[in-house]
Amino acid sequence: MTSLPPEVAETTTRYLELIDKVLPDQVVGLYLTGSVPLGDFHPASSDIDGVVVVAEPLTDASAVRSVHEELPTKPAFDVTYLTAEDLAVAPDPGKPVVFTLDGVFKEALYGGPVSPVLWSEMARQSLAVRSVPGLTVHDDHQALVDFTRANLTSYWAPNFDQLEAAVADKPDDEVLPDWILPWVVLGVPRLHALLATGNIVSKTAAGEHALAAFPTWTDLITRCLTHRSGHPQHFTTADAKSSIPFGREVVTTALAL
Repeated sequence: MTSLPPEVAETTTRYLELIDKVLPDQVVGLYLTGSVPLGDFHPASSDIDGVVVVAEPLTDASAVRSVHEELPTKPAFDVTYLTAEDLAVAPDPGKPVVFTLDGVFKEALYGGPVSPVLWSEMARQSLAVRSVPGLTVHDDHQALVDFTRANLTSYWAPNFDQLEAAVADKPDDEVLPDWILPWVVLGVPRLHALLATGNIVSKTAAGEHALAAFPTWTDLITRCLTHRSGHPQHFTTADAKSSIPFGREVVTTALAL
């Protein structure tokens, strides 16, 4: 197995030790997705994302909740509990799902993180900490494309409207929480990159993609990449106002691909 960052190794080792005690022989696989397999994990800003493959659906999640409460809070351990049978077919957002988000344990009657994105991440670039022999993951590229386009219109476009309203009356020099601009400026180009290249990319790779595709916004993108690399930047309301036309341009051009 590829060497894991120390924080990831510590959390995943501890998780497996604990879960195997409360659910013996039930956790048959643990796969990391997101920044770790993409080589873009940053302890100060990244989560540990992944999928826990269970032998059978969780009927009583209380024991699992207690395990997650004993894990480090940072980086957050964000996983979705699925069976091999779930992964072998198209994702079903209508089924109940157990997952963690920002390290917080959740149970949903339907939906949650279940989507073609997670399935494609699992199929294409996941990193096995504990592997399931012969695991087959359904990967429908057209479903991934359709989901991405829908996400641009239903999530990202309204987000830029909300951001515009939120900063409209604020002074340009007001300092923002440092996560907001990198999340926006490096987040939405991931969808553009997927539609342009067919590949799911990291936030850093998305920023590099954006530098080539949207050179007008080089300064803003570069500062967000610098922040992600571990060199903190200060972002202001003026930066947020600049990110709005950038984001809208990314959304518009992505939908035209």
